[in-house]
Amino acid sequence: MKKKRIRKVNISSLTHISFLPSVFTMFNLFLGYQALIHIVGSKKNFKTAIYYLMASVIMDGFDGTIARLTKTESNFGVQLDSLVDAITFGLVTSMLAYQWGFQSGYTQIGKIVSFVYLSAGLIRLARFNVFKEAQAFPANVFIGMPIPTASMAVCSIVLLFNKTQPQSALGVFLFSLAVILISLLMISNIKYKTIKKIVLKNSLKALFLLASIIACLVIFPDITLPILTLAYTISPLLFRLFSRRQKSVAQASSEKPAEEPGASRTKA
Repeated sequence: MKKKRIRKVNISSLTHISFLPSVFTMFNLFLGYQALIHIVGSKKNFKTAIYYLMASVIMDGFDGTIARLTKTESNFGVQLDSLVDAITFGLVTSMLAYQWGFQSGYTQIGKIVSFVYLSAGLIRLARFNVFKEAQAFPANVFIGMPIPTASMAVCSIVLLFNKTQPQSALGVFLFSLAVILISLLMISNIKYKTIKKIVLKNSLKALFLLASIIACLVIFPDITLPILTLAYTISPLLFRLFSRRQKSVAQASSEKPAEEPGASRTKA
């Protein structure tokens, strides 16, 4: 039998690390680690943990953006970013859901619901990597809700009802239903828009909008985060309704009969 030859590869080239984007990626991991301490520690502080997760989302957006701007994207960086997202927005957020929503009772149900969220998040990330490597979809489209948005959706529920944790069976059921719905959105085929491809002439407007959003998140986090998360969650529906309206208007204008020559002239 012929021995299969193993192709020699340059290990340093495969594991090449772009310093600046990787700094933001590791800072994302550090913030997620800090959030986990506030979730499972002896002195639980869910609101502080959510603020750490919000900062993690910002860091997660910066590392990819910086890698594209500096043209230092690499497969190693993509894999590292996915692993960090799996921990921060997957594991840490699932623990937040479990510790906040099911500690007053129904802990067994909470273990199942939190694991469903964690599983959906990891499936979402694995599918994203496969699609990206195969270039199956445009770079400005996400298939399924991104896991950072799913994490912020869970955080929004905790922020809105922070002082009234689910106590009754109905409250636990509604919270479980919300977490499962978020999980299903992550592994769905719903297309979400991204802001990766922004026309250069609109970059200043986009930068101003981003700065305004970050300012609102810092000053009014408990209100801004749920509003932004809800708006992005239903954005595919809004885009579809808007496109249908545009098509109907265009169709109506094309079907409108042209006026005959001289028909609009008034008789003397």
